[in-house]
Amino acid sequence: MLFTDRSHGNMSSVAGPDRENGAATRERLRESLGLRALARGYQVHGTAVRRVFDEAALDDERRDHADGQATALRDVGAIVLAADCLPVALVGDGAVAIVHSGWRGLAAGVLEEGLAAVTELGGSGPVRAALGPCAGACCYEVGPEVKAALGEADVARGLIDLRAIAARRLRAAGVASIEETGGCTICEERYFSFRREGEAAGRQAGVAWLS
Repeated sequence: MLFTDRSHGNMSSVAGPDRENGAATRERLRESLGLRALARGYQVHGTAVRRVFDEAALDDERRDHADGQATALRDVGAIVLAADCLPVALVGDGAVAIVHSGWRGLAAGVLEEGLAAVTELGGSGPVRAALGPCAGACCYEVGPEVKAALGEADVARGLIDLRAIAARRLRAAGVASIEETGGCTICEERYFSFRREGEAAGRQAGVAWLS
């Protein structure tokens, strides 16, 4: 698995600097990882996780609205893009998934849907999770409605920790191994951040694959 940063380039074709070259940037990433293809979707802050069963599903013209990608195909990278939301890689024995987890997705169950996808695709044994860079607890201030949606006891306006919330949900779902890569996209300029840069923000990627 890999979580990119600004040094890898803007992975988006629709937002941020050099977006007209987003496809080429993703292609360079694919080649550098030695992958045959990347499986991606149109992200909408939902809970859908697309199951990629065969090569036909990798056609860009057939991309669905999905905030996660899961596959059991070898050397195919499941990819999501983010610029403050939390990318989470889920790796089982024989299948992987990666999900784009903002507060809406976390509240609605995108992590649990990602775990279900790994199981449905034949992943066995304990699932390992890796939490990528995101808006950190040092900087991510939200309103009371967001805290309430996430089940936070203190629903006053204030800071939240997306990684801690995700880790709790993963443990509740039976995931014992959780790796946190760290990194705050808001205060660390090596990352793209919608909170810091607004519409000018590019997107970094999270990628998970089976070799």
